[in-house]
Amino acid sequence: MEARKLSKSQPPPFELSLRIRHPSMDPADMSRDFGFEATHSFRAGEPRQSRSYVTSASVYGESYWLATLDPTTWPAATWLSGFTSLQLAHKELGKSVTRSLGWALSLTATRLLRANAALLQRIRIDGGQVSLLVALSPIAVDSFSLTPEVSRIFSELGITIEFEMTSD
Repeated sequence: MEARKLSKSQPPPFELSLRIRHPSMDPADMSRDFGFEATHSFRAGEPRQSRSYVTSASVYGESYWLATLDPTTWPAATWLSGFTSLQLAHKELGKSVTRSLGWALSLTATRLLRANAALLQRIRIDGGQVSLLVALSPIAVDSFSLTPEVSRIFSELGITIEFEMTSD
């Protein structure tokens, strides 16, 4: 009997992160309002870490907030809550979202529109910027589709979509 070759573990096909730059908003308030914890943040006016001891300490000129998004957790809360008989459907939808960037972007647009449209508008009015960072594995994702409806939602919310190819 011939031994099977073990495949290398497949990298995740993509990762989504929401990034906000704002003139003064408190990152703790953003985490509370969005319902996501920041993976990295700082507030305007906080002291920066000095990279050298020669220069004097400076402060951040704007607030920064970055959170990794997990759309696989949203379908149950959004569409299938209260239907215990649909647990299998939720599980299968979660698998599809994990594999399909198009589905993940659709769920993200829907979630941000339904839950955070007013907050995103306030951020823009105050002079802030919102970006959805999409890190793609070229090994795992060879193509995806972004529907006109999803494009329109991101546009109306003022969210820039930035794509980055990761090296695996």
